[in-house]
Amino acid sequence: MNNNSGSSPNQGQGNSKIQSFLEALRNSQTRSFENGNLEPKTNPFAEFQHKKEAEKRRAELFFQARQQEWSKVFSSKEKQTERRIDEIRDQLKNLAKQVKTLDTNLLKAVESPIVQAGVYHESFLTHIQKMIQIFSLKVQEANSWLEMYNSRSAKKGVYWSMAKSKGTSYTQANERAVATSIG
Repeated sequence: MNNNSGSSPNQGQGNSKIQSFLEALRNSQTRSFENGNLEPKTNPFAEFQHKKEAEKRRAELFFQARQQEWSKVFSSKEKQTERRIDEIRDQLKNLAKQVKTLDTNLLKAVESPIVQAGVYHESFLTHIQKMIQIFSLKVQEANSWLEMYNSRSAKKGVYWSMAKSKGTSYTQANERAVATSIG
């Protein structure tokens, strides 16, 4: 038997199964009240959605808490670094005061009159001379390092002011890239 509609006799049964499935699905999603109870039946899909949303909220809260912990750790490290920098600055100020005191004491020791010259005076002044030479080497090294730091800091200020005024035409320029790569 050839059917003009192109469907076999078993397809009618398949359609009725699909129709009954769709009808059952619609019925499960609609509110149905049992035994006069005003509470609707629970919908499994809605329960799944609620669980999914709850999981999503829990994940968001977890990430927020983690972000707060990271910011606390970072800020405490930052504060610790700032505190350490302040301590070092105070120590440097004290060293500068000690150097000034050394200068005045050295001038007093060198300019004080010697009534009777002796080996003691010679060894004392030789010892001071050696200590000052060692100290001056370290001071010269520190001064050259500070001069380099200050010159680079000044160049950095010029770079950023030019970058702000000219934008990427300055920061991305080939000539500037070659100039900074050399040193």
